[in-house]
Amino acid sequence: MLVLGEVVIVLGVICYIAMRVISALKLKFKYKKPFNWLKELIRMLVVVYTFMVISVTLFPLVLLGDNTYGINSFKSLNYIPLTSIFSDIEQIGTAYDGDTLFMLKLIVKNVGGNILLLMPLGFFAPMLLDMYKRLKNTLLLGLLASLSIECLQFVELLLGIGMGRVVDIDDVICNVLGTVLGFLIYKMIFAILSKAMTPSQQSSELMNN
Repeated sequence: MLVLGEVVIVLGVICYIAMRVISALKLKFKYKKPFNWLKELIRMLVVVYTFMVISVTLFPLVLLGDNTYGINSFKSLNYIPLTSIFSDIEQIGTAYDGDTLFMLKLIVKNVGGNILLLMPLGFFAPMLLDMYKRLKNTLLLGLLASLSIECLQFVELLLGIGMGRVVDIDDVICNVLGTVLGFLIYKMIFAILSKAMTPSQQSSELMNN
C-alpha cells in the first residue's frame, strides 16, 4: 500500500484550519480579544510549508510490502561532507551516456532543491518568534530540522518503507545554507521596510510585537 504525501498535506491543513477557527471564535466571543489576521496568515503559510516539507522528504511510504529497501540501508548512508556533490561533478560528461546537460540539471536540482527546501524556515521563523531574530538561533533551528529529516529518512530505510532514499550529510549542509539565506532575506526585507516606515509606524509595530 502506497501512502502519498498529498494526503498528509490535505488532512494536516484541514485539521489546522478547524483548530484555528475554534480559537478565533473563542478569542472573539469569550475573551473579547482582537484576532491578528496578518500573523494568522503567516502561521497558515508556515503550516502549509511544514506539511509540504514533510510530504517531499518523508513520503511516499510503502506499507504492508516486502522489506526490499532496509537490507541495503547503510549503503544509502553518506556521512562524509561534500562527497556526493563532488562525485556528481566528476561524472559530468561521462554519466548518462555523456549527457552533460542532463547531469548539470541533476546537480542543480539536487543542490538547489536542498537549499530551497529550508529557505522559508529561515524567513518565517524570525517573523513568528523573537528568539529566531538572531542568526545563531535560526541556524541551529535549521540544523535540527535537517538532522531530524535525515534521521527519519534513515528509519524509513531500516523499516523498508522509504522508497530507497539516500541519507546524506550534504543534504544537511545545503539545508542549513538555505536556512541562513532565508534569514538574510528576512533581514534585508525588514531593513528596507523599516526605512520606509515613519517613526510612529515603527513605534506601533514594536508595541504590536
